[in-house]
Amino acid sequence: MKKLALVLAAAVLAACQVDEKGNVEPTAETQTATAEAAQETREAGAVVKEGAQDAAAAVERGAEQVRDSEAGQRIAAGAREAGQGIKQGAGEAAEAAGDALKRAGQEAQADAKKSAPPPKTNT
Repeated sequence: MKKLALVLAAAVLAACQVDEKGNVEPTAETQTATAEAAQETREAGAVVKEGAQDAAAAVERGAEQVRDSEAGQRIAAGAREAGQGIKQGAGEAAEAAGDALKRAGQEAQADAKKSAPPPKTNT
């Protein structure tokens, strides 16, 4: 651990210089290397950004080709048809449930009439 600290301190001192007031300033070589590294980073970022834009454009073109292809149109039509089938099936299920509820309600009313309490008498 001590060796590592000494090596790091030596590297910092080699890359910097101390002025008359005791301030540590980077050397001209270090400043130049830092500026060059920053420039290279900016250039690399621009290349990556351009590559990402090209890839996005290629994906978009591919998606358009799939959407415009015959197979893509058949898939879209099939999806629409499936959606209509689901809507129709849900409607039929709701109608059948409504009919069952209606029958149950009628049976409950009929049962209530059969077992009605006797009429009140005044005595």
